[in-house]
Amino acid sequence: MKTVDIDNKKLERDLNSKAILSTNMNALENYRMARKQKQEEKQEFQEMKNDIVELKEMIQTLIGKQNG
Repeated sequence: MKTVDIDNKKLERDLNSKAILSTNMNALENYRMARKQKQEEKQEFQEMKNDIVELKEMIQTLIGKQNG
């Protein structure tokens, strides 16, 4: 892939596709870390929701045994 520098030092243009590409590796790594953190938080939240559903079912079972 052939590229040429453009005015912004952190950007290059791909000569084949004419796309402008970022060469800022720190920004890429920060993005990847933030994305991973967000996915982990989302997974943790889903697990907590599942735990709450399980606890509700357990409570309903206990209530049913006391009434029955």
